[in-house]
Amino acid sequence: MSILLYILICIFEYLRRWYQVSKLPPTLIQGDVLLIFAHPDDEAMFFSPLLNYLRSKNIICHFLCLSSGDSEGKGEQREQELYESGKYFGVNKRNIKIVNHPELRDGLREKWSHILVKHEVDSYLKKNGSISTLVTFDKFGISSHPNHIAVHNGVLELKRSMPSGLLFLQIRSRSIVLKYMGIFSVIGSLFFAKENRDRRNFNILIPPFSLLYIWNAMMNHATQLVWFRYLFVIFSSYTYLNEFTELKP
Repeated sequence: MSILLYILICIFEYLRRWYQVSKLPPTLIQGDVLLIFAHPDDEAMFFSPLLNYLRSKNIICHFLCLSSGDSEGKGEQREQELYESGKYFGVNKRNIKIVNHPELRDGLREKWSHILVKHEVDSYLKKNGSISTLVTFDKFGISSHPNHIAVHNGVLELKRSMPSGLLFLQIRSRSIVLKYMGIFSVIGSLFFAKENRDRRNFNILIPPFSLLYIWNAMMNHATQLVWFRYLFVIFSSYTYLNEFTELKP
């Protein structure tokens, strides 16, 4: 009986600590946020903790998706799924742009021009002057997908030509081991986290009671729900934790 009570106390303390850390202000993001990614479902698979945080703080978010994800001929369906996902995350449909360009086609063998990516992002910024923060992949693209990496390279190229004032952030890619630690990925943030006043480098931890919310986010992408996607949502560290650093040339 005493052992069971001890286990329950440990679980309670773990959840309490998790909840407290998840509520630490991770960043000083102000104004609108533009999330730039390659395919419909990237936002749910990799950026859910960020999107959950932005919604909780009533920060306006925009999606710029550089392809319709048409590699299997399901581009129209996947576009609609992204709109539904945006609605779920509180992103207005008018703040979602899906690029359909013949040189930006979904595929591991497709080579995207970083200059073209730069142009698409720059064009969106010029039409939406309220954006102050841009978020995208780092140079490893989380999964080393060439489309992800091309998005990073295009945004980086844009930053080189932009005056100071905008905040450019990149999500940190984790090693193959750390990437699939699932819920255990939060341990470091739980026990070593402290209030971070550096708005350029920070972590966002999903509150424990929002995990079902994140699971449901992926359910909006029905065309992608093959068996291994379910495993990805459970075991991916990106379900529980997003780590961001400033994007630098």
